[in-house]
Amino acid sequence: MSLMGSSGLDITEAISSAIPDPFFIFDEHGYYVDVIGGIDRRKYHDGQHLIGKRIKDVMSAELANTFVSKINEAIEAQKVLTFYYKLAANDIRGSETLPGPEGEQRFRANIPPIKSVVGKPRMVVWVAFNITDLHNTIEEKKSLIEKLEKANKEIRTLRQILPICSYCKKIRDDKGYWNQLEAYIHQHTGTEFTHGICEECVKEHFPNLNIPKHE
Repeated sequence: MSLMGSSGLDITEAISSAIPDPFFIFDEHGYYVDVIGGIDRRKYHDGQHLIGKRIKDVMSAELANTFVSKINEAIEAQKVLTFYYKLAANDIRGSETLPGPEGEQRFRANIPPIKSVVGKPRMVVWVAFNITDLHNTIEEKKSLIEKLEKANKEIRTLRQILPICSYCKKIRDDKGYWNQLEAYIHQHTGTEFTHGICEECVKEHFPNLNIPKHE
């Protein structure tokens, strides 16, 4: 049903053209019945060319089988199904050259079944949300937490009583190996070292050198 405004504007089409996220209408056989919205080209490619085609004709068999399975799962359960997946333009035939996001994208789909109509195939609405930025943020946070946990563990190791050779000053690690002091600290903290010589050692080892003292 199409609604006309006082200016003669098709309101239904106007609303559809303003929706940033795509609403795919699929039937139980895996056909694209309609594609509504999805105008945000930063996150989505245009899906209008898919209308009337079968999922298995535009995707790999593995992806198509997964999508059709989720469609029928939502229909049989008669409740909204949530599905997370990843997809790139190259995964959908006909989308490779269309404007849109580059590379693999992450999506969350909400899939509510449509009320059955006598004589018509059962259908669902597949509402896709691009969550790539959120996914990347979560992954970065996980990576940061892992690094912090590793650093904290290494700091706790350095706070423990360390077995050190009273002659050469090497440190024995947990595996029983003796390591140079600098190598051990660098391994556990990432600290880089430069070497010099203190005044006491200059006097002992180089008594003929006259190095001014620091005030």
